[in-house]
Amino acid sequence: MLVLSRKINESIQIGTDIEIMVIDVRGDVVRLGITAPQATQIWRKELWDIIVQENKAAAELSGFKATKTPLLPVSTFSRLPKIPTVKPENN
Repeated sequence: MLVLSRKINESIQIGTDIEIMVIDVRGDVVRLGITAPQATQIWRKELWDIIVQENKAAAELSGFKATKTPLLPVSTFSRLPKIPTVKPENN
């Protein structure tokens, strides 16, 4: 795991087309802004873990043995247009 320290309005770049910026820090809550291509699905980790568990259980019920973590599911939400990006104010 790579661990980085960032301040408000500082970013990290993942590959050529994903940027994660620290928008705000309040106590133990950090607000992040993510810029990514529209085709990129972004999930909260706790939801992703539930989806993976449910997909594995459904696959096993059907007799299929999963050998690796399944790919991201295509959801109804991923087909909706993205909400316009909120630009952080420069402090």
